[in-house]
Parts: sequence; structure tokens; C-alpha cells
Amino acid sequence: MTTMSDTMEANAGTTTLTHRWGWLLVLGIVQIIAGTIAFAIPIVASFAAVAIFGAVLLVTATFQLIHAFKIGAWPRSAWYGLSGVLYAIAGLLVIAFPLGGALTLAVLLAILFIADGALRVVFAMSVSAAVGRGWFLAAGCCNILVGVFLLIGWPYTALWITGLLLGVNLLITGAMNIAFASKTRTFKVASAAG
Repeated sequence: MTTMSDTMEANAGTTTLTHRWGWLLVLGIVQIIAGTIAFAIPIVASFAAVAIFGAVLLVTATFQLIHAFKIGAWPRSAWYGLSGVLYAIAGLLVIAFPLGGALTLAVLLAILFIADGALRVVFAMSVSAAVGRGWFLAAGCCNILVGVFLLIGWPYTALWITGLLLGVNLLITGAMNIAFASKTRTFKVASAAG
């Protein structure tokens, strides 16, 4: 049984999304373009993902080291700085050894897809059917399947499958975001007319 507070919360979330449907549409289009490129050249996409992953680790390391030096009076800042050094080493290793990075990234992507899929399924259960529950549920289930498939085929498929699955994931997520933007725009127009 739906209570009045549940209805108010759902309407508040929908109202917030209807004002930002354009950004969601642009995000979906960009994801579809990136997904198509990754799908067309999966090995290049795999190595590009590895390079980006290494860069993210290096940026994280930089920020942690800066933060450790800024809080130098804190007794445990040395441990925080050490964490930054470990991130830097990991980032450099990923960039220096891209094949090993691709194997590692394949496992991390599989875990990410499974976790993201589970979160999308949970989110699908919390939104009303009017704002596209089915799209979130479908995208969540697809992400979980992609993650499981990647883990089952590892390490043999890690080099090409990472880029291919990244492309598929971007295509599915982009389509979901475009459909969701369309639904929220329609909801906005209907709300304004009513």
C-alpha cells in the first residue's frame, strides 16, 4: 500500500529529474557514441581504458599526497601519504605494463558491472513505472550479466572483451539515459499542461 509520503517522495524525485532531462539526453548520446567506438575497436578501447585507469590512480595519488602534506600536524598523516605513494606506484605499474593492467582492469570492470547492475535494479524498485522502471531494471540485469560473463572468461578474453563489454555497457546505459530523459521530458510536459 502506497502512503502519501511515498507518493510525495517519488514526485519530488521525478520533479528534480524533469528539470534536468536535457543533460541526461546529452549524456546518453555521448555514451552511445563512445560505446559505438569501443564496440568497433575493442582492443584499442581496452588499452585506452587501462591508460585512463592508470591516470586516475595517479591523480588520486597526487591529491592524497597533497592532502597528507597539508595536514602534516596530524599524527597519522604519514600513513595517508603512504597510501598516496601506493596509489602512485599502482598507477605507474598499470601504465608501464598495459597487458597486466588490462587483466586487472577486466576483473575490476566485472566487479563494477555487477555492483552497478545491482544498484540499478535496487533503484528500479524505488522509482515509479511512469519514469521508466523497466529501463533501469533491464540495464541493471544486463550489467550483472556482463560482469559475470567477464569473470567467467578471464583471463583469456580480458584483452578484447574489456573494450567490447565497455562498449556494450555504454550503449545500453546511453539508450537507458535517452529513454529516461524522454520519459521525464514527457512527464514535465504533462505536469505543465495539468
